[in-house]
Amino acid sequence: MPKRFRNVKHIADAIRFFNNKTLRWSMVVTAVLGLLISNVSALAQPYEKSTLSDQNIRFETVNFESHSIHVATSGNPNKPGVLFIHGTPGGWDAFEGYLANDRLRQDFFLVSVDRPGWGKSHLDPKKIDGDFELQAKAIKSVLDHYPDKKWTIIGHSLGASIAPKVALYAPGSVDSILLLAGSLNPKLGKPRWYNWAASTWAIASLIGDSMKYSNREIMGLRKQLKTMDAEIKASKLDTDVVIIQGLKDKLVSPKNPAYAAEQWQETFTSIELIELSDEGHFLPWRQVPLVIQSMYKLRALQSEQTKTID
Repeated sequence: MPKRFRNVKHIADAIRFFNNKTLRWSMVVTAVLGLLISNVSALAQPYEKSTLSDQNIRFETVNFESHSIHVATSGNPNKPGVLFIHGTPGGWDAFEGYLANDRLRQDFFLVSVDRPGWGKSHLDPKKIDGDFELQAKAIKSVLDHYPDKKWTIIGHSLGASIAPKVALYAPGSVDSILLLAGSLNPKLGKPRWYNWAASTWAIASLIGDSMKYSNREIMGLRKQLKTMDAEIKASKLDTDVVIIQGLKDKLVSPKNPAYAAEQWQETFTSIELIELSDEGHFLPWRQVPLVIQSMYKLRALQSEQTKTID
């Protein structure tokens, strides 16, 4: 067959292919699913779970109501406390590098938790919906497990959204919070198109339990932020706040810190914003020196305030 006729035949076959409605819809659905899964998967934390056993990291179980909270600790129990709250999905080992840091171990008592529903902190799957009250009270029970200690709460992503709620429930214990890429403004916490899609039965069955539960937490975020925002505005806390946000963050709006600085300034002792022009969402792993520097800055602020009171 002459080449020009072979080309015409190929074009005709292609036209018949795209005229087939079933095939067209199959291609569209496949493309949408691929885009959806890639967007939802972007929520996953980019750290690698360690295969090594650090003998200086200890594990405990803290009881909270009918739940058990899995806790990892390291450092000096006689020093000020730092508690880390992971995002969604996630686990205590998102902050393993900090618990393994020799300098931090000398100066702090370091605690990282599995939030209820994640890791070894079990929760009825039907209740994994990002309820801030449940999450914050569970974390407060961990603080109460180590009495007579002042704490810095460090949260990333959804963990940063929950951290102020912990401060509200434990005002006598939490004297500083460090928020990394957290949703804080209720208007900016609404689900995106792929969250709505992933909440349907058909899509949820394809993305696995971890992403399904993570998506549930995001779907309820706006309501939880709205409730917490009202509580913050009605409170007065002796708590210093540092907020670090990447301006290239594609998962959390970079406009969140400005809202907190303006709307929460009457509640907290101080609020400092640190905006990083070339940074994205995954600050705990990409900005380790800055996070550690901020930990020491917050502790120094509290030391100075204590001296002033004395």
